[in-house]
Amino acid sequence: MQKSYYNNAISGNSSMLACFSERAELLRLFWPDIDYVQHLDKIFLGLFEKNKTGSTVWLNDIRCDNHQEYLADSNIIKNTITNFFDGYKVVLYDFVHPEMDVLVRRLEIENLHNESRELGLMSFSAAASSDAEVSCSLFDFMNEALVHYKPDNYIAVTSDIPAYQFQIGNNANDAAINTYLYGKDDIGMTKDAAISWDLGVFQPHTVKTVNVYICAAASLKSCKALARKVKTVGGLTALRETGLYWKEYLKKTTQLKSGNTLLDELYKRSLLVFRLMYNKKSGGLMAAPEIDEYFTKCGKYAYCWGRDAAFITGALDIGGLNESVANFYKWATEVQDEDGSWQQRYHMNGNLGPCWGLQVDETGTIVWGMLNHYNYTKNTDFLKSVWDSVKAAADFLVRFIDSETGLPSPSFDLWEERYGEHAYSSASVCAGLRSAAEIARILGKPAEDFILWDKTADDIKKAMVKNFWKEDYRRFIRSVRVKLNGFGQEPSGDTMLITVNQKGYVRDVTKEDWIVDISLVGLGIPFGIFDLDDPMLRDTVSLIEQVLTAQSVGGIKRYENDTYIGGNPWILTTLWIALYHAKSGNFEKAKEYLIWAANGKTDMGLLPEQVNRDTGKPEWIIPLTWSHAMYVHVYSELVNAGVL
Repeated sequence: MQKSYYNNAISGNSSMLACFSERAELLRLFWPDIDYVQHLDKIFLGLFEKNKTGSTVWLNDIRCDNHQEYLADSNIIKNTITNFFDGYKVVLYDFVHPEMDVLVRRLEIENLHNESRELGLMSFSAAASSDAEVSCSLFDFMNEALVHYKPDNYIAVTSDIPAYQFQIGNNANDAAINTYLYGKDDIGMTKDAAISWDLGVFQPHTVKTVNVYICAAASLKSCKALARKVKTVGGLTALRETGLYWKEYLKKTTQLKSGNTLLDELYKRSLLVFRLMYNKKSGGLMAAPEIDEYFTKCGKYAYCWGRDAAFITGALDIGGLNESVANFYKWATEVQDEDGSWQQRYHMNGNLGPCWGLQVDETGTIVWGMLNHYNYTKNTDFLKSVWDSVKAAADFLVRFIDSETGLPSPSFDLWEERYGEHAYSSASVCAGLRSAAEIARILGKPAEDFILWDKTADDIKKAMVKNFWKEDYRRFIRSVRVKLNGFGQEPSGDTMLITVNQKGYVRDVTKEDWIVDISLVGLGIPFGIFDLDDPMLRDTVSLIEQVLTAQSVGGIKRYENDTYIGGNPWILTTLWIALYHAKSGNFEKAKEYLIWAANGKTDMGLLPEQVNRDTGKPEWIIPLTWSHAMYVHVYSELVNAGVL
């Protein structure tokens, strides 16, 4: 079933990730990694009046008003849900315990009626599965827990108090709405099940608290043990421990303050998001929580890209999260292909994700990022640990040169849409080779180990000027020898044929692509191939701002005629231009862009991928780690310059 595309709030512990709608519905639950497996098709919590048929009302019902926020300095979500029609208010705290793979849903329920009544809590859940025979359910009488299970995955729904009723299959959803469950079967080959709890008599305007625990484990025995453990801890202690964990986490990060509450809170929220997007078992960094499981609108987001890592790991280092960065690059060395390259994207556990072609900037970016991390930490042991990986990558990049153009051979571009030879990709490869050579020098390697890397980088820069710079128009162009129509004949009349692999297959490509694209800023930021005051780069950036500024709402679009999700301005692209201005000393312009981006956050303080071009509201992916990373880069530049 296709869920809402919008994760309004997230919580987790870098092993379990929970995603919620703005109406407090648990949309997605990932475990044992933050990208996979997604366990629940649906799960609803609701209240019912005991002895009253059909009285169950789910907490995400249209009758319920909901206000959602994070508790300060934490990833604990607080929902205040008021149902005046049925006469109750629920304060619901959702959080994942830092040390236990348990999502705690702590409910403080108030009877708004002026008369006493008996209330119960209902939970209906359906496990996610593409095969009805794989997802099964059972009721664990010893632990008073409903368990969904499939191979190596057991998800228990339980509480501190004994279950009132349960039902496995047999239209459990309808039974839950009807308020009466029939537990004739306690195990079955069905993904649907429900469980309820009797909360007793509520006097007028009294409050009672109940905790629901959603536990994840790899075996039934360990799942049962985890359920017992979290009940021993209790919901209140778990809430306090989790709140303390996040406060201590922030204390250990780099403390930056501008005096502007909006900007300072967004910096802290970015650091909190980084931890949720970090997979603690592997060190992988995820682009975003998944929103499109069935590829209905995009190619999915819950993967690790080396492309994003160029910016994200730099932001982590700025925030003082150096250990996470080192763990990421250890992960990167382990997933590297035997030819020295990195593929387009990976699952958090290091397995290759769905790809549609090599993206050579991934390889150049990762090597560049390794040196960037060293420049923050000055830890030569780190460089020694990645040296074999650096050497393999640099040797691959040297081999990956088109002898006709002197540029890196055709691959997919930054946006993964066009196959060709691109200015941004060339800059990343040039930066990767220069970084590899610098790492070799720092480690005292003999010159013969890296002299070819330096020479190849110099040759690439010359080839970039020759192929991409257009003197008459005072600008760089985006690509050459590029496949603009991936599904058929090229739309332009100026085409040629190129060989695309060693088996001799060919494709028709357009000789030059003049579309204005934000990625051209990459020639200066972050890769530094051209100085920021170089007239060639400066004139290109000026053109980018002129052409790509969204006239209605502001912000910078990715490129001309972008149609993805409507062709909106993006947070990260706007901050990319801001970073260029900040590092160029044009602080006022950088501040304007930074504040625009900050105002594009959601009510929960999360930065989306895009801002709607008509309404100015957050659009599409929420949150996008790259957006938060770019924010930290620009914010820290301006704070350190003392201009905020």
